[in-house]
This record gives sequence, structure tokens and C-alpha cells, in this order.
Amino acid sequence: MHLNLIETVAFAGIVLYAGQGVRRLIPPLARYNIPAPVVGGLLVAISLTLARNAGYTPLTFDTTLQSPLMIAFFASIGFAASLSLLRMGGPQVVIFFLASSVLAIVQNAVGVLLSHLLGLPPLFGVLAGSVTLAGGPATGLAFAPLFEQAGVVGAPAIAIAAAMLGIVSGGLVGGPLGTFLIRRHGLTSQVAALPAVAPDDTAASGTSGDGGRGSSLLKHVVIGPCSA
Repeated sequence: MHLNLIETVAFAGIVLYAGQGVRRLIPPLARYNIPAPVVGGLLVAISLTLARNAGYTPLTFDTTLQSPLMIAFFASIGFAASLSLLRMGGPQVVIFFLASSVLAIVQNAVGVLLSHLLGLPPLFGVLAGSVTLAGGPATGLAFAPLFEQAGVVGAPAIAIAAAMLGIVSGGLVGGPLGTFLIRRHGLTSQVAALPAVAPDDTAASGTSGDGGRGSSLLKHVVIGPCSA
């Protein structure tokens, strides 16, 4: 069964809601901050992998919106950046920047070393290193043609695989580890909490505890194609 562009977007929304449902059924997932998209995505990935290993391909997806949506997502992350926010972070921002830079170099060094041991081109290790693990799938796909021209066969597929491994690993490891460290050291945010919204105002504004207007929009995106 092939899902067209609209059906693919709707299916992605269903996967997200499935992840939220599993998080409610298994409280430790939410307690240790395992993201709902990671939970739902893993369920689908495992199901499709098992089906393909059995010689059956139940679903194929339209990937037309893959690049535009990834670019929009990563571009939107920068909208919250500002000089005042950097000043608020203080020395910790500099420490984080330096640590990230060092770890990016380590990722590439380890990638090149493993590529050499496995008999693969050194650039394979760079593509599966900081390009995708720090840059993400959009960065990996953007540079994939250059890596392919340099001799890395199947660079786009490698970029997606490495980036998604990093995202899933970050969700499964980073969430629980961060939660453990926060609780162990009793860390709290120094930023003043936003005022709570009264239940009546929540209903009137169309927001909800599951994501506000964004969640409401997502419901329409999912229900529309399913009811067509």
C-alpha cells in the first residue's frame, strides 16, 4: 500500500499520537522524558522491519515533503535565539559551545577510525560523524551529494540512517540521563515560570495540555485525510 503525500503526513501524526498513548500506558517513558515521536517511530520502524524481513512490504511513503519539512523544522529552531537569551545563559553557553565543538571532532575521529578498520572510505566516517550526529538529517542530506561525488556510495541513505540513529539514541539515552542528573543534583530552572492558564481559558483558546494550538492543528491534519 502506497500512501500519497497527504496520507503520509496524516500517518506521521497518527504515529505521534500512538507514541503519546504508549507514554501514558507506560509512565516510566514519560518520567524519563522519552519523546513521543521516538516511541511511536520505533514501533513503526520495528513493525516495518519485521514485515520486510518476512518478505512483505505493507506500506510505502511519499517523501516529497521530507526535505522541505526538515528544513522548516531546523530553521524554526533558530527563531527562539536572541542575544538576550545568550546573555542569560552566561558562561554556560560558552562551555556548551566548546564541549560541542570538541565532541564533534571526536565524532569525526572515531568515525574515520572505524571506517578504516571496516575497510570503508574515511569520508564515510565523517558523514556518519558530526555531519549527521551534530547536524541532523537535513544537514546530512544537504551534503550527501558532495560525499557521493567524493566516492561515498549511497551517501543519502547513509546520512538518513546515521542521523536517525543519533536522534533515537539521543531520545532513549539523553532523556533518562538528563532526568537522572537533574533529580540527583536537585537542579531547577532560573527562568521564571509562565503564568498558568485557567481551565476555562484553555477551552476558550483552543489550547490543551498536549501541545496547545499545535496539537489542535495536528488533529485536523490527521483527521482530514482519514475521513476523506
